Amino acid sequence: MRETSPGVLLRLSMIRALGATGLWLTLACQGQAQSLQAECPAAPEPPAFVEQAVSELANLQPHTERWRDRLQWQRLLRELDRLRFDGLNPQNYQLSDLARIADQLPANRPPSPCQAKLATLALAWSLTELASGRLDPQELGLMWHQAPKHPDAEQFAIDIHRDFYHRDGLRQAYQRSRPSIARYQDLRTAYREQYRRLPESWPPVPPGPTLRQGDTGPRVDALIARLAEQGYLPGPAAPVAEPPERTGFDEQVTRAVKTFQHDHGLEDDGLVGKASLEALNLAPGAWKARTRANLERLRWIAPYLTSDMILVDIAGARVQLIQDGVEAWQGNTQVGRPERKTPALTSAISHITVNPTWTIPPTVFYEDTLPAIQADPDYLYRNRLTVLDRSGTPLAPDQVDWSQPGNLMLRQAAGPGNALGEVVIRFPNPFAVYLHDTPSRWLFDTPDRFYSSGCVRVENAVHLSERLFREAPDSLRRRVTETRLSGKTRNISLPARVPLVMAYWTAEAGPDGRVRYRPDTYEEDRLVIDLLDEES
Repeated sequence: MRETSPGVLLRLSMIRALGATGLWLTLACQGQAQSLQAECPAAPEPPAFVEQAVSELANLQPHTERWRDRLQWQRLLRELDRLRFDGLNPQNYQLSDLARIADQLPANRPPSPCQAKLATLALAWSLTELASGRLDPQELGLMWHQAPKHPDAEQFAIDIHRDFYHRDGLRQAYQRSRPSIARYQDLRTAYREQYRRLPESWPPVPPGPTLRQGDTGPRVDALIARLAEQGYLPGPAAPVAEPPERTGFDEQVTRAVKTFQHDHGLEDDGLVGKASLEALNLAPGAWKARTRANLERLRWIAPYLTSDMILVDIAGARVQLIQDGVEAWQGNTQVGRPERKTPALTSAISHITVNPTWTIPPTVFYEDTLPAIQADPDYLYRNRLTVLDRSGTPLAPDQVDWSQPGNLMLRQAAGPGNALGEVVIRFPNPFAVYLHDTPSRWLFDTPDRFYSSGCVRVENAVHLSERLFREAPDSLRRRVTETRLSGKTRNISLPARVPLVMAYWTAEAGPDGRVRYRPDTYEEDRLVIDLLDEES
């Protein structure tokens, strides 16, 4: 007979002491704890706003009551899945866990408290990030807001609660949160097509000499196949009854190459050289990733876009004046060089300076102006620059040791040749940047207008400044004109502040669904893509 161990004897004595009922309760509690742990998957810690919104929703109705109807689970799963087409990963919002819970929920029984809370958390979190972005651009140093918009968690919860019991209310909640601006909607439609249509990879166009009209051979055949795959020529991606026969690089192929080049921010010369070949051979996933990054960027600015405002498109080097919801004026700009980026920001235009003087910023002084002065003693005189100490007292230029000038300022007088031209449009910001006129007007006709030290030079800035006074009394509009003609330097306040958004985005789509990319001059696309992937 085998000897019983002391541990077994102890457990047997406990069973006898507890009796059958006590044993059943002990085992049942252990099983319930394991079951609850299995049915309540861990969720990441939500942002403070989302956590508060979940609490407010619980105050309006217990989570278990809200999710008693299995149909609501299916609606939530459907809307979360559709976030793929907004460039958001549905798994960030526990889609797989929620689908598993919904599949296992017994009929006519409410979910457990933790299951119901997980569903409410996914709802509030996904709606929040759909409205304003998954990443925080201000925290990342990618955008600055003079007056950040903070939604009210209580009102947010009330809106969700109100939608919840309307027919198709969850869909309405997502539609309301999704940015309604045409720029976002068009890009989302294009991304959805990319998501569905673009393959994981395609054969490359082989390297070699520049391809041009009249060429033939295997490389041209590969080029034609690629252009067809991307929808620039009739073929698998753009079917026709009978695709035309081609013997080589003909006029139609040239037009297709030019369109491709235009859409990808390249010189549209119709020649397939190094830059065009690199763009053609980028994996489909790279273009989808860039589109996705720009959907995120548009979510950042959507809450700040209004029916009356100025919008500066940094990557496109252009500016729009929007009045009553429509474009009232637009023009080219010159923006910051890559080493001196124009910052993305939101603010409000407060006043203009007519016939401005220009105090040279320290970075420009030490990196640009000082070497010019050291090389040319007449530089100060020719550019009408006055030397000042930090208290504003003029200094004689010949009394300054320009090899070690110390703490001084240079100020350029108003008038012809002034770097700021005839007018400066000003707004609060920590970067000391502004919109302004420029004497270098010929640069507005160049394709890549990244010339400034961070400020935004505006084509026809005088006309834009006059448009800002559209609603002002006649006397104030006359004062602007008379001051400009007088040559005197004056600050003139606007009757009401005009919202301003300066933003950087590198892809946009038109109603035709075609995505047009710009060069990522500031090399920020990869950062946004990596952060979105890291957060997924």
